Amino acid sequence: MAPPRLKEVVYTLSPFNQNVMTQMFKNIPEAAHRKIKENWVDAGFFAIGPVVATIWYANSYLEKEKLHHRFEPFPG
Repeated sequence: MAPPRLKEVVYTLSPFNQNVMTQMFKNIPEAAHRKIKENWVDAGFFAIGPVVATIWYANSYLEKEKLHHRFEPFPG
């Protein structure tokens, strides 16, 4: 029994087609806005939340660094 013949599908792009990537980048602002609008809770927790927390931590650290010399423990 002979093995069945396999068929092959090949997809190629024409080298003369200049707008292959433009379609991908054309709607980025609208797509991003739609995704954020649909998933605003996730965007808040995983995109905005870490940025705000990092800024908050940095400001707190700088404030503690400025006040470090005032709170030295008493000797003994």
